Amino acid sequence: MFSFQKHTYLYATIITILMGHNMLLVKSLLYTVEPLVLTFVRMTLTALALLAICYFVYGVVKPTMEQWKLLTLIGFFGVFVHQITLAIGLETSHATNGALILGLNPIATTLLGALLLKETLFRRHYIGVILSFIGICFIVFRGFSSFSFSSGDILLFFSMLAQALSFVYTRKLSGQMEIIPVTAYSYLVGAGMLLVLPFVQDMTSIFTFSAFIWVKILLASVVLTAFGFIGFNLCIQRLGAGGASIFLNVITVTALIGAVIYLGEELLIQHIFGFLFISVGIWVATHHKDPAVKTDLQNRSHSVSSS
Repeated sequence: MFSFQKHTYLYATIITILMGHNMLLVKSLLYTVEPLVLTFVRMTLTALALLAICYFVYGVVKPTMEQWKLLTLIGFFGVFVHQITLAIGLETSHATNGALILGLNPIATTLLGALLLKETLFRRHYIGVILSFIGICFIVFRGFSSFSFSSGDILLFFSMLAQALSFVYTRKLSGQMEIIPVTAYSYLVGAGMLLVLPFVQDMTSIFTFSAFIWVKILLASVVLTAFGFIGFNLCIQRLGAGGASIFLNVITVTALIGAVIYLGEELLIQHIFGFLFISVGIWVATHHKDPAVKTDLQNRSHSVSSS
């Protein structure tokens, strides 16, 4: 489809930098758009874009009843719960905190996989969890100078857990369905669940959006989420799990730097320490030569770009 042979690292860098801007766009939109309204519009557009991509690549895919059950769970946790808590959490917290908290996803997925799928945990996993936990404490408790935390940070943490849980169920579908149909149909289910939002939130503000707001929404939902996911998975196919995992940190770093430059947020010392501990923890927990990891990382990446 695309030639990534000679310039894979360059493409991976560009793609993950673009994906890192997704959270910044969402945060900037929340200054003028209500969280539930934004979630409803974004996820509807993303679902339509992914369905179009899925149809173009695979034609009509017909999941079995058992597959639909898993797709429903993925849609509920990965779209409905994750996106609602993400939007509300980002409204009251900072994009810097959000980027780092969501960066815990690989660790949370590993733990939930052990709990729900009975996957084996090794010593490196426990070390990675401890290091990442220290990192998240730096962020949430402001470098251990305060043991109070914001409701936004808590919502972002639950958003990360919901996303990680959706990845676990996605892994159960790996080998049965391709990742693009899994993502497209789970987003369709999640967007369908979000149809309850107009009953609890006035959506008339949609008709007052400026052209600039619509451009930002389309960029965040279609380009950075749908096409960003496709591009990152193409890079995974070329780089393998070990190489591609490095670029997950590019997303976090981009969001951190962008929050300071574009949103005027302050990058504090606890953010730096938190990032270092989380990054090292993820590297320790995931850096091994297990062939199954390639599939695992592909499953995880399908919502990395959905944030």
